Amino acid sequence: MEIIQILGIVFALFAFSRAYLRFKDNKLTKNEFVFWSFVWMFVIVVSLIHNILSLFSNIFGIQRGMDLIMVISIVVLFYLIFRLYVQHESVKREITMLVRKVALEEKNKKKK
Repeated sequence: MEIIQILGIVFALFAFSRAYLRFKDNKLTKNEFVFWSFVWMFVIVVSLIHNILSLFSNIFGIQRGMDLIMVISIVVLFYLIFRLYVQHESVKREITMLVRKVALEEKNKKKK
């Protein structure tokens, strides 16, 4: 086993433990925990059986296994960025509505 494989497994186990602790602290939902568990277990499997990447990359018509990982990583990152953007916009709208409500209440209090 190569050093990079050992580092990948150790990092994935560490990251999985962080996800588990966040789930227990109710900072991650069940769906988020399942997603991150899948990601870190995938890293472990790929670290242990790195030849599996070549098999899957050939199925998708990609030359090297690492290229497949990069493509998948970019797609997942774009999806996560999209989710963060949507959540950010929702929070901005909610804050705007709350600020307007508080401002109107303050204005009404001053009139009385």
